[in-house]
Amino acid sequence: MRAKVGRFYRDKGGDIYQAVTPLIVQFVAFGDGDPDVEPFDVVPLDSASDADDLVEVRPTGWEEV
Repeated sequence: MRAKVGRFYRDKGGDIYQAVTPLIVQFVAFGDGDPDVEPFDVVPLDSASDADDLVEVRPTGWEEV
């Protein structure tokens, strides 16, 4: 998968990422609402949690596009 820069993606566990490049994503939030978030954790797309199951979402309410 190649991500679209600037778009948001959710993995099947609910974690949210934003694409920095087509192959690099930035962690945004935990899906379980855990407040212990480490923002700006940048990882290769294929290393992101459940990367094979990422779906594009909108930032308002995180519903699928």
